[in-house]
Amino acid sequence: MENHLSGKKIIFDGDSICHATSETTETTDRGWAYRVGARYGMDWINVGISGGTVTAEMYYGPNNYPRHWVSRNIDKIHEKYPVIDYLIFEGGTNDADLLDIGSERFGEIDPADFSGNYDDSTFTGALECLFFKAMSYYPHAKIGYIVAPKMGRPAVGYGPEYKRRHYFLRAIEVCKKWGVPYIDLWECSQLNPSLKCHFDPDLDGAGNKAAGKLYIDGQHLTAKGYDMVSTAIGQWIYGL
Repeated sequence: MENHLSGKKIIFDGDSICHATSETTETTDRGWAYRVGARYGMDWINVGISGGTVTAEMYYGPNNYPRHWVSRNIDKIHEKYPVIDYLIFEGGTNDADLLDIGSERFGEIDPADFSGNYDDSTFTGALECLFFKAMSYYPHAKIGYIVAPKMGRPAVGYGPEYKRRHYFLRAIEVCKKWGVPYIDLWECSQLNPSLKCHFDPDLDGAGNKAAGKLYIDGQHLTAKGYDMVSTAIGQWIYGL
């Protein structure tokens, strides 16, 4: 079967789940960008950064140091890579952790507004800006969004009342508005840190990796976890 992804340029952007911060010590331990790119022979570039947010104007601690803002990094991507074939985003976890469900910075969505005039200091507005710019910069590229797998062990479960899922559901809503394909690993993958076979809270990161678990810390994935989600992501990208 012909591999139509071979040689195509693909860029990934997101937070630590995309960056695979904890899994970069060995080539075989890199995240989905490496795995998908290598498997399909793509010209892949991963610009995701640990701690990144989709929302702009989010900072680190008392020093007010800027985070990696995915909604504005698209300008830098376009400046450096004016011609690409695929652009795959991920993010929302740090946004959810830093903002409340009822925060004004969650933002509102108007399904009829495609003007490009959005407030990227809100989560919703940042996603709208991101998709508006991405589609304007790359009208012929395939653009997609990855919703990360389940994270944490919330007492309320993994439904919309859990802050992270609440933010991901808004991301899906914005994807649907803009016609941006998405893969919802939160729902469609088997990964679940509440299952001890996937993550053992009594073990440290090294212990979980050595035991063949899928999570290092209940949030970030081990190489085995990335193997599992990368297969699904690769098949999804292949079908875009």
